[in-house]
Amino acid sequence: LAHHLSVKHYLEVGVASGDTFFAVDIENKVAIDPKFRFDYRINEDECNHFFEIPSDLYFTKFCKNEKFDIIFLDGLHTFEQTFRDFCSSLAVSHDQTIWLIDDTVPSDVFSAWPHQMEAVKFRQKAGLPGAQWHGDVFKVVFAIHDFFPTLSYLTINTGGNPQTVVWKTPRSEFRPFCNSLEEISRLSYFELLKNIQVMNPMSQKEALEKVLESCRLRT
Repeated sequence: LAHHLSVKHYLEVGVASGDTFFAVDIENKVAIDPKFRFDYRINEDECNHFFEIPSDLYFTKFCKNEKFDIIFLDGLHTFEQTFRDFCSSLAVSHDQTIWLIDDTVPSDVFSAWPHQMEAVKFRQKAGLPGAQWHGDVFKVVFAIHDFFPTLSYLTINTGGNPQTVVWKTPRSEFRPFCNSLEEISRLSYFELLKNIQVMNPMSQKEALEKVLESCRLRT
């Protein structure tokens, strides 16, 4: 996306060790994380900016007149925090902004539990290996589907960890699924599986073609 759209301003919420952040080849980048797992001071320069603070604090006190071309949301894997990050990031977007929301399709029922330590404990009790945890971020996609009809989205389900791409193009055939944030907040992993079409899943190749075509039509 960055290559084909020649973007210049990138925001990443939830950076951890910086694997994604440092791999992204974009001119100006902003990183937000309550606790970086590296010494961000030695990497900070006029093109790379680091805010070791909660995302809520960044959006309410530290972001100024920035407008980002790509916004990558990979913070706390809960519906409430990720949805709040998404809503807050609207203020630093423009008409061509693209969002990528990570961890939107849990790998199993344990991964979909919103409490990480409990999710890992339940998985271990079931005798299953690994410590996968996506939380209930998938509910954010349902919320966007129901309450942001002027935004389009799709979910990449190949090529690694599923991610949902969001961009500013109205959906012509809009119809709410739940029409209730409270109902969305109570969705289970199995309800996600029964209604997986709401995620608008497709391959990475199909997704990139669709997003790039839509972006070209807008310009």
